[in-house]
Amino acid sequence: MTWLQDYGLVFDVTICVLLVTTIGYAMVLNRKLTDLRSARSDMEKVVADFSAAAGKAQGGLDALKARSADAGDGLAKTVDDACRLADEMAFLVKKGNEIADRLEVAVAASRKLDQQQGKMPGGLGQQPAPRAPMDISKMERKVSQSQHDADAKSAKPVGLAKLAKRKLSGSDSELMRTLQAMR
Repeated sequence: MTWLQDYGLVFDVTICVLLVTTIGYAMVLNRKLTDLRSARSDMEKVVADFSAAAGKAQGGLDALKARSADAGDGLAKTVDDACRLADEMAFLVKKGNEIADRLEVAVAASRKLDQQQGKMPGGLGQQPAPRAPMDISKMERKVSQSQHDADAKSAKPVGLAKLAKRKLSGSDSELMRTLQAMR
């Protein structure tokens, strides 16, 4: 049993060393836990600030969505107005071309009539006989009637005069009123 007594002292010293090491480790761990608890209050403050910032960002996103929806609606309305104006301008160009074609036919007929009157018997050196004045009111009635027939066929949107007052410059507005009166 002597050998147990010799080893008993070694075991006691080993246990004492381990206890001192454990006490030292516990003290270090206690210090770190104290630091962690103090950092916890700081961390709670950081989390609260982060939450407030996230709330503000969400409010900003909601406001941005609302404003972009309003801007989109305004843009859609502007595009619709532009499409409507483009359609009306295309209609006006078509009508202008039709009127120009009719005037071209009338001018060609007038020139043909002048040439026929110049070739009538009476000699080459003679002046052509004076031409009878053209009945302008009769021509205007024909143009107006053909425009009315074309308008009835095309059934384009009405309200060009209102549009002319609202969107166009003075000379464009006057042209629109004149074309409206010819319809």
